Amino acid sequence: MENASAHRERIQEQFTRQADTFANVPSHSAESSLTVLLELARAQQTDVALDVACGPGIVTAAFAPHVASIRGQDVVPAMAERARARAAELGLGNAEFDVGDSNALPYADATFDLVVTRFSFHHFHEPLRALTELRRVCKPAGRIIVADVAPTPEASAGYDEVELIRDPSHTHALTEPQFEALARGAQLRITARQRYGLPLALEPQLAASFPIPGGREKLRELFAADIGVNRLGIATRHHEGDIHYVVPILVLRLERAS
Repeated sequence: MENASAHRERIQEQFTRQADTFANVPSHSAESSLTVLLELARAQQTDVALDVACGPGIVTAAFAPHVASIRGQDVVPAMAERARARAAELGLGNAEFDVGDSNALPYADATFDLVVTRFSFHHFHEPLRALTELRRVCKPAGRIIVADVAPTPEASAGYDEVELIRDPSHTHALTEPQFEALARGAQLRITARQRYGLPLALEPQLAASFPIPGGREKLRELFAADIGVNRLGIATRHHEGDIHYVVPILVLRLERAS
């Protein structure tokens, strides 16, 4: 694995380019998936909330009407700027955005009642350090919501293979047992969990991505070869002239173990 500094540069490169395209993938804004986060979070109008690795502000905007205030944080300035624009377009007066590193969040200890992060852990170079930071800025009685892709242990290697081609800033998609171990390592307990499938079509996903050179054709080959095999754990199939698949998402509510 590349070192932390090189990985930060890769994140900057990938997500500066994806600042607009990421927000245009319809499944990222699907109401059903955002509702899962809101329900597990038990968001309250008195909550001071934080959305870590907020990207273009999709989750921040979904939570804003349900909390007293929310800050979105992202390491990529272009993403934070896109999130500010989204909040302004929606007239969200209680949402603000910061640029900062998830491994060293620019907030004091025990600042937030609710800390949320979605689709971030498979990009983190040091996931335990990142989760420990989320715990640090969350109040002792607060809640942490983590949502991310979680392939089965059997499909983990195959899923990582295709994601590293599609998005070189990918590190590793943690399995559910690995998330459980991560929670224990950060002295957190899982108090609720939910799973859902995120449906995607290959060609729109490729159009919104910036794969390695030659990666688009390689991904088409790998996905086509997976139909009826499911080595990747994403139920690939032909549908309406494209390859469709379903990414397994795990959502956890975490609270302090002590």
